[in-house]
Amino acid sequence: MLERVKGFMALLSFLTVIPTGVHDLKLASRSFYLAPIVGLIEGSVVAVPILLGAPSYVEAALILAISCLITGFSHLDGFADFADALGSGRRGEDALRVMKGTERGAVAIAAITLLLLVAYSSLVGLVAEGWWHVILLSHVLASESMYLLALVSAPPSYNGLGRDFVLESKHRARIVVNLLAFGAILLVISAIRREYAYHQLAMIAPLVLSLAYTRTKSHKLLGFASGDVLGFCYELTKVAVLIFSAALTPLRI
Repeated sequence: MLERVKGFMALLSFLTVIPTGVHDLKLASRSFYLAPIVGLIEGSVVAVPILLGAPSYVEAALILAISCLITGFSHLDGFADFADALGSGRRGEDALRVMKGTERGAVAIAAITLLLLVAYSSLVGLVAEGWWHVILLSHVLASESMYLLALVSAPPSYNGLGRDFVLESKHRARIVVNLLAFGAILLVISAIRREYAYHQLAMIAPLVLSLAYTRTKSHKLLGFASGDVLGFCYELTKVAVLIFSAALTPLRI
């Protein structure tokens, strides 16, 4: 039991800037199946500004800032790296060299700018409606997307940070625990926000689409999913959930 707690603390420390005092990548990778719980913690912190009573554009800006800060910009960095590889039109080792390059290309800069603009504009609408549950769930779904992508992907061909996470995601018992934890989180939030239960179920759609897109592109370009690709999937899923939900706010689903 103590080992599992330490593993979760290591995962929380690896995926966020929350200090846990446990910094063991092996333990973190073995506990990757608990990613949705990390997402729940992230989302709970990120959604706090919605309680301030400030103008929606101010709360949205704070939420976006905290959303980036709580992960130490690590997923955003992975998003930029893989966006560069996507924009390069290259494959295999050539695409990997572009992704691992130290300089940011025009595609990465444009992709990050668009990502943040879409996220902010979506958050303004969600905050105005008081849809804190969407902000919270966007992090749960984004974190779960990383685990699911690792589960259905081949590991990197080199010994990078993402390799152990992809390999450790494939243990059957951990898959079951992950799905149970993910389902339990969705059920609890649906029970709290019962009037939006169908909407929350519909949010699985952007998760599946983002996951399918990232898996297809990463294996076509690289042949595997690396840590950068997992970060790309996280950011893409999160913004897809936000814009999907913002589009539904007038429908009151």
